[in-house]
Amino acid sequence: MSIEVYNLTVRYDNKIALENVNVKVEHPSLVVIMGPNGAGKTTFLKSLLGLIPYEGEIKIFGKDPKKARSLIGYLPQRDSINTNMPLKVKEVVLLPLVSKSFTIKKEHVEKAKKYLEFVGMLDRWNDRFDSLSGGQQQRVLFARALVTEPKVLILDEPFSATDVKTKMELVELLHRLKGEKTIFIVLHDINPLVECTDMVMLIQKTLLSFGTVSEVLTPENLEKLYGTKVPMIRRDNVCYIVGGDRHA
Repeated sequence: MSIEVYNLTVRYDNKIALENVNVKVEHPSLVVIMGPNGAGKTTFLKSLLGLIPYEGEIKIFGKDPKKARSLIGYLPQRDSINTNMPLKVKEVVLLPLVSKSFTIKKEHVEKAKKYLEFVGMLDRWNDRFDSLSGGQQQRVLFARALVTEPKVLILDEPFSATDVKTKMELVELLHRLKGEKTIFIVLHDINPLVECTDMVMLIQKTLLSFGTVSEVLTPENLEKLYGTKVPMIRRDNVCYIVGGDRHA
């Protein structure tokens, strides 16, 4: 197991944000997390990262989250990132590699170039980060999440504020990474990744359902999750949500 979560509960000012979540995930896996606004999706991710206090137990490859940070790459929600940072693209991607040693080594540069090439942004190596479009910035930040070569990749709404072209480019990158890493990804719309998703988590202050796409994405589960009927199409044992989820 790459991730084991037992009886996870998180409180903010004595108010329960997430309660009694139990999940085990094999490595490698692609896990999509869905739920309405305020359901606790980001809280769950921050718990895996060891960024907030929690009750219960979390193991990442057998380690406590704070001791497992070197195993995790993280792309937070776009609105929590300062996209006007006065840095060059290369500096943004190199930052996780040099944050401890404060020394840029040859192997650091080689890794940064490798993952910028992977996301199709190597030609912007010396450009200012704040000169890029929103979609280009997101691809650079994706490279930054990959540059430490983590076993676990945590992505919080990576397609938000991206155009269709950028979204499909990121979807293609995730398809290529699927067999190498355990990926947790919060999505507005599962449809672009539905055919390569291993497991789905439905969160609404607690874990409503966890399993394969066909097991979890049922009209009954989605109505329980969002409080309204959600149109679906089932084809070849794969479920598509009509119009996508705009309230994840």
